[in-house]
Amino acid sequence: MVGISIRRFFCVSDHGRSRLPSRPRAICSRRIGNQQMQLIFGLAVDGRIYPDAHEAAGSLDKDIVGPLGLVQMLETQLGMLAPSVSKAVRISTYLAKLRSCGCDRFWASSFSKDPWSTAATILEWRDTLVGGSWRGTAIGSTRLDDLAAVEAVEPTLPAGLEDRAIALLEVLGTRPGLRIRQIGLADRRDLLPPLWARMFAALEAVGITIFDYEQPELATEDSDLRMVQRVLSGEPAQPLAGDGTFTMVEADTELMAAETVADWLAAVPSEDLHGTVILASDGDTALLDHALRARGVPALGLSASSPWRGALQVLPLAFAAAWQPFDPRVLLNLFLLPRPPVAAWVARRLARALGEEPGIGGRVWREAWAQIEGRLLEINTQSDADTARRKTDTTLAEWRAWTEVGRFARSEGIPLSEAMAICGRVAAWAMRSDGGEGHRLLMAVSNAAAAVSDALSRLELSVIPALLLERVVLQVLSEGVPNPDHFAEAGAVRAIKTPGALWSSARRVIWWNFVGPGEKIAITPWDNAEREALIANGVEIEVSPAIASRIEAAHSGVIRRANESVILVRPALARDEHTTLHPMAHRLRPLLKESGSTISFKAERLLREPDAVLAGRMLTRQLSERQMQPPAGVPVWTIPPGTTRLADTRRESATSLTRMLSCQLSWFAQDILNLRPGRFAEIPGTDQLFGNLAHEIARRLLLPGAPPAEAGIRTEAIRHFESLLPEIAAPLLQPEHAGELAAAREMVPRALEALVRLLHAQGLEIVGSELDREGIQGRLLLQGRLDLLVRRGDRIAVLDLKWTRSERRYREEVASGRAIQLAVYRGLSAGDGTGAPGGYFLLRQRRIVAGPGSILTGNPIEADIDDLATLGHVTNDWRLWHDLATNGTLIAAGFPDTGDLRPAGLAIEAVKEPCRFCNLRGLCRVYEELV
Repeated sequence: MVGISIRRFFCVSDHGRSRLPSRPRAICSRRIGNQQMQLIFGLAVDGRIYPDAHEAAGSLDKDIVGPLGLVQMLETQLGMLAPSVSKAVRISTYLAKLRSCGCDRFWASSFSKDPWSTAATILEWRDTLVGGSWRGTAIGSTRLDDLAAVEAVEPTLPAGLEDRAIALLEVLGTRPGLRIRQIGLADRRDLLPPLWARMFAALEAVGITIFDYEQPELATEDSDLRMVQRVLSGEPAQPLAGDGTFTMVEADTELMAAETVADWLAAVPSEDLHGTVILASDGDTALLDHALRARGVPALGLSASSPWRGALQVLPLAFAAAWQPFDPRVLLNLFLLPRPPVAAWVARRLARALGEEPGIGGRVWREAWAQIEGRLLEINTQSDADTARRKTDTTLAEWRAWTEVGRFARSEGIPLSEAMAICGRVAAWAMRSDGGEGHRLLMAVSNAAAAVSDALSRLELSVIPALLLERVVLQVLSEGVPNPDHFAEAGAVRAIKTPGALWSSARRVIWWNFVGPGEKIAITPWDNAEREALIANGVEIEVSPAIASRIEAAHSGVIRRANESVILVRPALARDEHTTLHPMAHRLRPLLKESGSTISFKAERLLREPDAVLAGRMLTRQLSERQMQPPAGVPVWTIPPGTTRLADTRRESATSLTRMLSCQLSWFAQDILNLRPGRFAEIPGTDQLFGNLAHEIARRLLLPGAPPAEAGIRTEAIRHFESLLPEIAAPLLQPEHAGELAAAREMVPRALEALVRLLHAQGLEIVGSELDREGIQGRLLLQGRLDLLVRRGDRIAVLDLKWTRSERRYREEVASGRAIQLAVYRGLSAGDGTGAPGGYFLLRQRRIVAGPGSILTGNPIEADIDDLATLGHVTNDWRLWHDLATNGTLIAAGFPDTGDLRPAGLAIEAVKEPCRFCNLRGLCRVYEELV
């Protein structure tokens, strides 16, 4: 009769690679008849291990289990299986129990400030006590009796691993049905925690043989590795010979360490790699796998669990968007996820709207939804009109639910029903997106949402405080999810995460990232009197030296269980942090001090030496001659025929003309070819948001005709400011902008009040605001939007509103005749052949900046030329640059000798720093970067 474990099979892909079977946490074995089992137990073998049971013993009737696996197997055979719950659910239940005990307990002070962390800490203490045989009864010690009071109140705490193990201990002698013949211990029995020592004593009492698993095969005599193994056994140290069986690889960076290990593994045929184990204590081999794949070695597939996987962020972002004040960055992040909760094209459209006007309910936001609705109706046109309308409305309602934001004040919390609704929406989205395929990440999202919902319901609160909700979500997501696209490929090399997962002999061991600080030993929270009371009542408290001995045994076991070679790999830098020595390095310090140069290998040698010997293998590298020079800067570009036709009928704006006159190549790339930087969407800065607010308020207040009365203009400006703030400038409501917002609440209304006062003082009438205009100057076609057009009698003028911190730039533009924007506005407002002189109204400074002849001010700035002459210069230079482009030549302005390439006859001088604000410097390669 044969027991079958499904995890022992894997499927090879068409490309010859396969996903190795992952070891499940829950072990569900089906046995036929009275077939007896043999188990091997290890404290750290509930995850990836080496070797598997069938690899070690060649029998399918053997299995390897850790604490969780053993408990689940016993529960299965005794009929005691129960649904498992997440850690967050247990903490939330315990929090409710702590609250039920009243406010006169030892945890009262910390509980009032941070109930979640308090509950999590005390629950950990409680579980440790339960594992030591504490039965939840009072023993005459204040703090311990308080914990006993918690045990007695409702609600019932879901069982943890310790509770389940204790429940098994109570019935092992009275409930037959175990089909286990013997259990081998991979760890020393005298080092087992008290709970598991009692468990095996109870199993022995019911007739199960408990034995120490066979000793590992040691290295050959007289080898360096055998000498190290002797030292770990307590024998005196002797100098090592450097025979390659024990090596310390030191590297400056993780990258060079990965290159070295990959070279060593690739130096022999794949069949010679069997029995090689890589211990990655940080649980991540992504960097090493990149190096292995480059050399044709199968990937190890260990991926660190992370709570920051894209889809996992839907849950915390959905809650973050619900708080007041609404933060558009949260909603933008939600839409920019790799898998957003709405259709990708909808997410892109709404992200653009937030980037333009960051808020909900503004003009751009409403237009975005109107476009989305129109496209949905087009998609549903295959149905009849009523069905199409119904489908569209249903889909819109689902999508709009994700943008119901800023509804709850953080100081008041969120109603439980609303929090549950958000969890339900996230879970439904994940399941719908998965479509039954069992995608690991989407299933994790669904499970996380369900766990948050369950945890919140157990808090027994009708309103959930903001901080508590965030703690629950953080706790649920804390375990994270490994990268679903990073998996192990079928190969001879195996990888494990913990030292104890190497429970039997291996030929070769590579300890990847052999750095500190190592495992931490929990400090017992009980004082001497409490410990004495516990011991007197039969509760075992494991002391720190025992825990340290168990950790040291696991570390030294890695070296003891290798029989051919061990390589310890220590990078000096891990990512961007300096590493520290591993505790095992301190243990080996006398040996390493005497033989350091003999057994150490500097990884950077591979960059200098064609042949280097590492652990008995020759690593050969050949110098690769550079086949091509690095890309050089290109000041002159030739464009193919026909390309210039794109510019023949286009209308130029003040922005595009400014770009052309600064750098012709930048103009052609950005304004003709529409090349843009890689940023998809971003929230504007505060100055731009304040400027947008001021412009919109001015548009609403300054209607055509006589300017409004000065008396009520400030009050109206304040009213519009407050109503527009959440619609088009919501980021300003965030606490970090409180100072700037308070200042703007004062400055914007005063600026508009000053603008109206100016209009009255100069006797100006409003022609219109935010006017889209087109114009023509010879061959130059113009377009733009005038902020404010005013008149006095038969004379007109253009006012451009600016929110800036300094007026110097604009004064210099007007004085030098380089105010290209005002010149273009003059061309756009041409009604009598000369157009309207322009000026800047600086909102922050409440000051007008205009040149001679303007009706906007009685104190104009002295200028070399007026904006009409500037318009002539712009038209002239546009023609020269345009004709050069028509002839197929583009000039990049940032090179030292570009001045000699500029067309003759240009009226406007070259800009001193044309590349300062350009996003396309990599295109012309005006700057060289070190690679």
